[in-house]
Amino acid sequence: ARPRAREGSSPRDLASMSVSPDLVWACVRNNSSFIRGVRKPCASFTTEPGNLTGRNAFKYSGLANKKTLDVRANGDKLKLTMKVKGIDAVAHKPKASTRTCALAKPSMRAVAKSMKRVTSDTFYRADLTQAALAKASCLKAAQSRAAAGVSKKEKSKRNTRK
Repeated sequence: ARPRAREGSSPRDLASMSVSPDLVWACVRNNSSFIRGVRKPCASFTTEPGNLTGRNAFKYSGLANKKTLDVRANGDKLKLTMKVKGIDAVAHKPKASTRTCALAKPSMRAVAKSMKRVTSDTFYRADLTQAALAKASCLKAAQSRAAAGVSKKEKSKRNTRK
């Protein structure tokens, strides 16, 4: 006869179990392969996915938080990625726990409106809305400079006084 599985060992139950974000942050804060620069709390930066500002802080951490936001440039379009860990997310399928919205709007004002609708209006990490808008604004400006064919060096040379 086949032994019965113990209670709580089904994949559904394993998916609902999660580690505390504070515990993950305690492990990752000083020991992460994404940390760049000085490894001190006041001046360290990170390149982890899901971190909007690049600061090594719990608020912006893409590894420790259950809900994260990330804005990336995908060619000539902006892409907003949200990570959701909860009942619908599956522990052994990390791709299933992310949702992506394409922000292919012509103006920054339209991009800002759609980002606010996705984040603040749905109560999804409203504290990160301003950081996401700032990053989207920088990426949009870089895309417009690239489309015009003007590099930063050329732009700075034009603005120097003789």
